[in-house]
Amino acid sequence: MKRNKGNSVWLLPLVLDGGLVVDFRDDHVHVQLGRNLKVTSEQRETAWLRIAEICDENGTRRVLVEGRAPEGVLDTTEIIDAGLKAATVPRLWMAFCFEAFIPDELSELYETVAASKGVRVKHFSNPEAALHWLRTNAPA
Repeated sequence: MKRNKGNSVWLLPLVLDGGLVVDFRDDHVHVQLGRNLKVTSEQRETAWLRIAEICDENGTRRVLVEGRAPEGVLDTTEIIDAGLKAATVPRLWMAFCFEAFIPDELSELYETVAASKGVRVKHFSNPEAALHWLRTNAPA
């Protein structure tokens, strides 16, 4: 059963400032990150289970994540944990679109760890480019 466009599921606080919204949009799962989002391993687990559920319900492996990169300094262990959690959804294609994104060693590490588990990840600063990459490369 497909969800209607705009049918959102809120995770974390019920306020977009500090939370996130997960919904299905046409041909992909859309995740909107709230401002000042700080993600723990437990919250990451909950979010990934919900993303997996929506992917399965709608027969897609495309995920677009938009917003600001989560606040705080993430260490290598947290990046590895986050990359491994992406494998919650097998054969996932995920585009991260962060405001004013500048690639660094940690974003490359995340992409590498996720790829080691069969998840394709790419970071963008332009939402149209991110969605185009998903639609061009990820199977429908």
